[in-house]
Amino acid sequence: MKKNLTLLLLLTCFCGGLIAQTCNPNGNVVIYTNYDGGVVNINCNVNIPNLKIGVCTYENCTINITGPFVSNVTEVLYAGFTGQNDNCNSGVSSTTINGVSSNIATVLFAPQGVMTDPNGYSQIICAYSCGVGGQGGCNTSEQVIAYFLNEFGGTLRTYQTQYACWQNATFNTSVSQCCTIPQPDLIANFTISDPIVCLGQCINFTDISTQSPNQWSWSFNGAAVSSSLIQNPTGICFNSLGDQQVQLTASNAGSSGTYSATVQVIGCCNVGIPGCTYSEAINFNALATVDDNSCFFAPYSNSCSGDLNEDGIVSVADLLLFIALYGSSCPN
Repeated sequence: MKKNLTLLLLLTCFCGGLIAQTCNPNGNVVIYTNYDGGVVNINCNVNIPNLKIGVCTYENCTINITGPFVSNVTEVLYAGFTGQNDNCNSGVSSTTINGVSSNIATVLFAPQGVMTDPNGYSQIICAYSCGVGGQGGCNTSEQVIAYFLNEFGGTLRTYQTQYACWQNATFNTSVSQCCTIPQPDLIANFTISDPIVCLGQCINFTDISTQSPNQWSWSFNGAAVSSSLIQNPTGICFNSLGDQQVQLTASNAGSSGTYSATVQVIGCCNVGIPGCTYSEAINFNALATVDDNSCFFAPYSNSCSGDLNEDGIVSVADLLLFIALYGSSCPN
C-alpha cells in the first residue's frame, strides 16, 4: 500500500452531538481507527455502562484500556491488518490489548466486512479518513462503523479517526470526535387532498418526505399558481382539463429527493365550462360541459317563414337569430 509519510499531523474529523443522551442497555460503542498503528490509550473517564471498544489499523498497535470506569468495558475488538512497518519508531511489533480481561479481548486480522462500498476494501483492514472518495486500499468510515455495530450491537457514541501514528495518544470516552454517521437517503413524497378535481377547484398538498427536509420546491402544471417553496401548499386551483403533473423536490443538508404525482382535472356540473352542448346546434361548443340554454338550430320548413326558431311565434328571438346568421353562406 502506498503511504504518504509527510502526513504526520492528525487528520481528525470533528462533528459534535454523537454522545448519546441515554445509554443503550444493549451496548455503547466507541471506535478508534488510523493507518499507522502505534500506541493508543483509551481512558474510560465517564460512567458508560456496557461499553464496547473497537479499534482498526493497518500497522500493529498497542491498545491500553485505562480509567476509573474501565470495569464497565464488556468487549474490546481489534479488526485490522498485521502490517510490520514501524513508521513512528514506537517499537510495536504485534497487536495487543491491555487493561481488560483476555476473555473480553479479541484480535482479528482482515475479517470480512458487512457493507459493500466501491470506495473501500471488502475486508476490514484500516480506516484513516471521513472522506467519501477512494480510501487508498483502506475502508471507508461507513464500512468500519457498520462492521463494529454488527459485531457489538448497541449504539455508536464516538468515532475517532486519523492518518498518522498513535504516539502514546490518549482518548477519553467522554469526548465525541467523529466521522458523521451515515444517514439514510431522503425520500420525497406527498399526499393530495383530492387527486380528482373539477375544473377551477382548489386542493391542498401535504409533504410526507422522510429524513426531515427543510427545503421544498413544488411545481404545479395546469394550475393558477405554478410553483411554491413552502412545505404544505394549500388552495392550489387547477384551470386546465386533463392529467396535470405535480412535482416536489425536498432536501436537507445531507440529501434530496424528487417525487411526482398526477391530479386529474375534469369538467363538473357546478364549475364546468358553460356553452351549447347539443351537437346538432349551429353554435355547438365541444369544450362546453354545462349547457347554458344558448343553442340555436338551422330553421326547418314550416308555414310561418319568419318563425326562425320554430317556437310558433315571430318575435325578437327570431330577429336575433337572423342577425346572428346574417352574411353566412348557405349550402348548395
